[in-house]
Amino acid sequence: MPRTDKIGEMSVSEHHEMILSETRESGAEEWACTTCARRIVFRWPPRYEKLVLEHGDVNAVHVGGKGGLRVGGLAVTRAPATEMPATEMPAAERDWLRDNGIEWDGASA
Repeated sequence: MPRTDKIGEMSVSEHHEMILSETRESGAEEWACTTCARRIVFRWPPRYEKLVLEHGDVNAVHVGGKGGLRVGGLAVTRAPATEMPATEMPAAERDWLRDNGIEWDGASA
């Protein structure tokens, strides 16, 4: 479980890097953790799908990038009240969620 160092800030003790290990004929990508046995297959939108092949260390934060990108640190902080998003989600975002099988606010998006 992430530990809280300050009010509104969380830190995670362990970060693991995922690397792209294979791109399948279907276009799906298999990613593998360089530290634990975690393996995931992703298919990107418009037919998004995530399949976990091996769970590995479920308590670690797994990050990765491709195209020369590397993910460094991760910090989560609460946005100031003036930057908080409006409660109403734009229609295009709700459509994307619905098209990818994601429910929002307890109802189908």
